[in-house]
Amino acid sequence: MKFQGINIPKDVTIKTMVLNIHTNPEIWGPDAFKFNPERFADGISGSCKLPHVYMPFGMGPRVCIGQHLAMVELKILVSLIVSNFSFSMSPKYVHSPICRLTIEPEHGVNLLVKKIHK
Repeated sequence: MKFQGINIPKDVTIKTMVLNIHTNPEIWGPDAFKFNPERFADGISGSCKLPHVYMPFGMGPRVCIGQHLAMVELKILVSLIVSNFSFSMSPKYVHSPICRLTIEPEHGVNLLVKKIHK
């Protein structure tokens, strides 16, 4: 196989540092080195040119050991939110499914959130 003019023999594994991918201006734009959480406001697909290169925990045998702890923390957080708040659809919601990778609402879903008083 040839990649950017370089011959790569069969069965050769090519690795790159995640830091290099996560700070590449060609993927993330001119502010790639800037801490900018707002870039994820529209999800991963809206944050960069190649969403599949976003690997916050790494991958493979050297995946971050904190990944599972982070997932447990998120599950606890979601369970606390769901048990302390009620959710209902906004009357402004317009049903408009669109096919992307999955079927999703074209304009998102606005929710009304109310605290549950126990």
